[in-house]
Amino acid sequence: MKTFRLLPARWKLILTGVVIAAVLAAASVAILWGDSPEKTKAQSIREYALEMRPANLDYGEGVWHAWTFDGTVPGPTLKVKVGEKLRVKVSNHLDMMASFHAHLEGYSIENDGSQANLLLGKGDKGMLRPGEAYTYEFTPPSPGLFYYHTHSADKGLAPSRFVMQGLYGAIIVSDPNEAPVREEVLFMGERGHATEGNLTFWVMNGMGLPGGEVALENIFKQQGMAGIEKQFNRTLPTFRAKVNEPIKLHVINIGDISHSLYIHSAEYVSLGVLGGRSWPGKVVPLVPGAADTLLVKFSYPGLWLFHCHVESHADTGMVGVFVVE
Repeated sequence: MKTFRLLPARWKLILTGVVIAAVLAAASVAILWGDSPEKTKAQSIREYALEMRPANLDYGEGVWHAWTFDGTVPGPTLKVKVGEKLRVKVSNHLDMMASFHAHLEGYSIENDGSQANLLLGKGDKGMLRPGEAYTYEFTPPSPGLFYYHTHSADKGLAPSRFVMQGLYGAIIVSDPNEAPVREEVLFMGERGHATEGNLTFWVMNGMGLPGGEVALENIFKQQGMAGIEKQFNRTLPTFRAKVNEPIKLHVINIGDISHSLYIHSAEYVSLGVLGGRSWPGKVVPLVPGAADTLLVKFSYPGLWLFHCHVESHADTGMVGVFVVE
């Protein structure tokens, strides 16, 4: 006959503690900062901290007194995976009300960052007054290209004026089961009102070369390639690539008028809009607010132009380059 003995109380406490610790560990949430995710069975949180602040951006021939997220135009790219929570703490160091509004889906009104919060009196702290901070939370249900911008209309300025002044950035939601590919972001749009000197109105990633391709030729005649290279990521948005290297290029028209994108020589297909097919004529049409993700690959090395194919926009500075090796 089998007999069973009761464990002493001391051992009961030890075993109970082990069980509780295991339960707590299983329910824990991992906090991920930036691009360093940790694997966990519980929901992960990817957390960012952004500052809205003024920045004087010097382009050589002029200065843009921009309003920015973290001092750059565009602001930082926020990356999150499907199933993760995106938590964004935003602090306002401008002298006017501003907010963070994300073009995501399925979030509560407290995270909208728009005039609706003021009207409802719910989540109104998300419309940040100078010196305030607020944390927005989202759980993106599907992968894709999205973006964020302010939604303020403070001091009698329309929201478009705030956006044109530089308060925008990209959000990339990725499939956790998809193999990673190098990613780049390109915003097309217009520059805001607070400028001085010789600056372009139409910009890509906040940059523009006054005179466009005519200016490129003149710089080369006077200074050679060294002069052109001085413009890389100053007035010329510049990406570097290797032959046959696949790159996801996320393109967003943040502006108020239509733009389009053409890349010389590259093979590229539309992943976001056409499901892997090419745009007719190799020109990507972008109405205001539209976006697409392109899978880009170059077969030959070189200095390859890309530009808005509204030619008058390219003529006045909407030009960039891929440096391919």
